[in-house]
Amino acid sequence: MPGLRRMSWRKMGAIGGALALAGIVFGGLLLLGLPVLLIGGLLLLLTSPCTCAVGCCTAPLWIPLLLFVGIPALIFFVTTAGITMLLTVLAGLTGAAGWWIYRYNRGPMPPGGDAMLRVLDRVRGRSREVTERISKVGQQAASPAA
Repeated sequence: MPGLRRMSWRKMGAIGGALALAGIVFGGLLLLGLPVLLIGGLLLLLTSPCTCAVGCCTAPLWIPLLLFVGIPALIFFVTTAGITMLLTVLAGLTGAAGWWIYRYNRGPMPPGGDAMLRVLDRVRGRSREVTERISKVGQQAASPAA
């Protein structure tokens, strides 16, 4: 993996974005391909008189196939395409977050890393101030009682 460490974060981001986009396009094709095919086929069937005549004559053959094979297949493909798109988006986001965390801990500071350090310093400073204030109030409360 020495080539991966030398690659800039912009290149890695571009590669990750391209992979996420390819997954979304693939999922979109799965999600939209079958309905477009079925609707286009239905429109062709309805607009061509010859095809309509043949379709009406052979309806006892293809209506059961449509009901018992086509509709369950459509439901299956639409469901799996949606899940595929969701998993692709989640994988892309997880990869981007993991890469940001890796760069924050190991490599050069990622975008937003300086702001993160400033926030951490402010939180640590405030917690120190609150701790000192509480101990001072505790000492003041304990000294008159003694």
